[in-house]
Amino acid sequence: MHEISIIQQKLACLLGQELWDGFDVGGIWCLRIGAKRMTINRKQEEVEISRYGLHISGEWRLWQNQRIIIGSGDWFQPDPAGVERSALYSFLSSFWPQSLFIRSIQINAIGDVKLHLSKNYCLELLISSTNSEYWRLIDDDNDEHFIVEANDDEEEQADFDRS
Repeated sequence: MHEISIIQQKLACLLGQELWDGFDVGGIWCLRIGAKRMTINRKQEEVEISRYGLHISGEWRLWQNQRIIIGSGDWFQPDPAGVERSALYSFLSSFWPQSLFIRSIQINAIGDVKLHLSKNYCLELLISSTNSEYWRLIDDDNDEHFIVEANDDEEEQADFDRS
């Protein structure tokens, strides 16, 4: 895992940015953050994109006022009405176009991240295993991918191996 200070540095660009969309791609929750703009995709279609993408493949939860709204454990739970394909899909289709702003960011000693949002929402990204990718931050302006995963720091892994 990257050092906490590096994670803080990389996430600092999100402060004050608008979180304006979220969608599911193959079991990964993709969030659009920052300035909106139009571009042409691989299919030669004009689409709206954001400056930053936060792709979450690990555990997460979104809560407000001490109440969990939805979490990764709800991901594939069927919609009680049987209409939508998942609880997450139902949530996403009803939650946006609500815009939220990232007000502050906290990271604990093991790398869990809290994105404190407007309207008293909090999105938590949780480190829950020792062998997977948890999330990645994509800067679309320079196509930089900052990936947080278990054992991605070679020096830390070497220290672990010597123990």
